[in-house]
Amino acid sequence: MVMASASAQEVPHMLDGANAADVIEQPYAHLVRHNALSDATYEALNNEFPSLSQMLGGRNSYGNNEAIRLSVRQVLGDSQISRRWKDFFAYHTSQEYWLNILRVFGTQMRREFPRLEDRIGRPFEEWRVIPRGYSGDADVRLDCQFVMNTPVIEVSSVKTPHVDLCDKIFSSLYYFRSEQDKASGGDLDIYAWRRSPRFVKHRALQQDIDLTETVAYAANTFVCFVNSEKSVHGVSPRGVTTIPRRYINFIAELPIHAFQPRQVSRWRKLWLPKEMKLSPNNDVY
Repeated sequence: MVMASASAQEVPHMLDGANAADVIEQPYAHLVRHNALSDATYEALNNEFPSLSQMLGGRNSYGNNEAIRLSVRQVLGDSQISRRWKDFFAYHTSQEYWLNILRVFGTQMRREFPRLEDRIGRPFEEWRVIPRGYSGDADVRLDCQFVMNTPVIEVSSVKTPHVDLCDKIFSSLYYFRSEQDKASGGDLDIYAWRRSPRFVKHRALQQDIDLTETVAYAANTFVCFVNSEKSVHGVSPRGVTTIPRRYINFIAELPIHAFQPRQVSRWRKLWLPKEMKLSPNNDVY
């Protein structure tokens, strides 16, 4: 496994300065940090963010508003990625970062998943951590991903309201919006259930949820949350633009399901909108 070469003091830590009191409890446990890193640190990372051509890895074409990703394993093995970014990815898939997550969100995780530690067989703090994509025994695998949503030729949402897959218990986004990007939308929408949760795979029906908060797609903005059946979120429709939507995606993935989304009835599925039956990009995580 490739390890970071820089000292801990040189690597930006996204949760430094945050604590449990900063967590917003409703409609589910989440944290929003504007100006999450210093201007100088953000700009250094921003200047070395991979280009769209690097992200495409030789592909010559792409879809409208398509999500393209580079995972931690790809990043640490890529000679074109800067050392600064490799150190960032290595830290945010480490045991140290997992303990930092618990320092801020441990109480909410235990409240949301009261039997999860028993199912794994050890307390959260003793979980074995391995970066996602690498071999070895792990209780939780952490991923850090470069993500771009490709240029938009037709107004659309890259992710309609959903919860992340049920083997994921913690998710985060860190936005790198370009100064030239004047497109509307692309914001993170946070929803609350009007009724008991029910899903089509992992997506929620619009009539079952209320929009309670919008986190603007803005440079140097960090959002993280405990993922459960409560954690419905989506991306607002993005306007036509030639500029990709850029961010870092952070994932904590288990070898088991932390929860099981209750599905809508077969009868209800017959009346679903056509776009939900087609299972577009929204089912890709």
